[in-house]
Amino acid sequence: MNSRERVLTALAHREPDRVPIDIGSCGPTALHATAYAALLQCLGIEEEIEFWDVVGQLAKPSEAVLEKLGADVRGIRVGGPKNGTRIISDDTLIDQWGTTWHRTESATCYHISAYPLRNATQTELAMYLFPDGKDPHRVNGLAERARFLREQTPYAILGEVSGHILERAQMVRGFDAFLEDLAAQPAFAEELLERIFIVENDIIRTFLDAVGAYLDVFAFKDDIAMQSGPVISPRMYRQFIKPYHQKLIEMIKSKTRAKIWFHSCGAASYAIRDLIEIGVDILNPVQVAAKDMDTARLKREFGNDLCFWGAIDTQNVLPFGSPQDVKAEVKTRLRDLAPGGGYVLASVHNIEADVPGQNILTMTHAAQRWGTYPLQIAEEESH
Repeated sequence: MNSRERVLTALAHREPDRVPIDIGSCGPTALHATAYAALLQCLGIEEEIEFWDVVGQLAKPSEAVLEKLGADVRGIRVGGPKNGTRIISDDTLIDQWGTTWHRTESATCYHISAYPLRNATQTELAMYLFPDGKDPHRVNGLAERARFLREQTPYAILGEVSGHILERAQMVRGFDAFLEDLAAQPAFAEELLERIFIVENDIIRTFLDAVGAYLDVFAFKDDIAMQSGPVISPRMYRQFIKPYHQKLIEMIKSKTRAKIWFHSCGAASYAIRDLIEIGVDILNPVQVAAKDMDTARLKREFGNDLCFWGAIDTQNVLPFGSPQDVKAEVKTRLRDLAPGGGYVLASVHNIEADVPGQNILTMTHAAQRWGTYPLQIAEEESH
């Protein structure tokens, strides 16, 4: 099988020749530039590191590196509007939504330092200038790139947008302030969510009009959980957020035949049945260190209806474990998630700056070694 066939077979809940691998196709499977530099050193490759996400300090992996890692997926990411990001200084920028991001000297990435609607009234919200989701600058050159990947390469193609609804409301209003809005002034919360939805819907439509015909997977994101449980109550998720996710998915399905990939960090298991109900095909990143995210249980309960993409622990194993620990982690996730297909192996969100290059190599080599079907995963490995 080539990479595209491998991924599509797995996403059809059948066993391909081996478990597909994704590294670096999109934000949630990307590598921090520091980790990427360590990986280059391990590979003996010298190249200039290109950033494709300044806020996260994420590197754009070269084709030479992706081939050495056995990566089966290549990504296409929607761009921003013309003049969408304002660079204030070497360490501060304002994004297209008006949110201010700052990077301190010791930080590995940028963090929010000011929320544009933090103290806004409903009148001020009505007057606020949101970004133009239809700006054609967002898709400059993407159709050509997608066509090239489809016609000239063997890789599965993943298209990525933000898609944030709940998360974007928190980013423009303030994480605590928006939670208070949901409880204390729901009319304000609903108006903000509606305004955000209109922009995200326009962005996705513009993106899919350009590249939808070429995609195998369409990825959008919204963090609806945290380490210990839901960000908001399940009732509030179903009342305020789920209807917008459903509308987005209905529009996506009208524009592409790609599988729908939904990303939420944290303990997202409470919403899995909801996500399946509204048409999600794939859950990412399967944050195994979070509450109620046991991979064997998730596969047993939801594996007939949902594929899993991720699951290699980035909180403890990849940054702090030995190569033997990484091998054991890979084998555990393969054993739990790979039988019958339905699994693409990847890290749980970004591979961060503290991950050794050797552990990245070990992860992908172990995936190729023990991810071959029929699965024969040794309980112990002495070398």
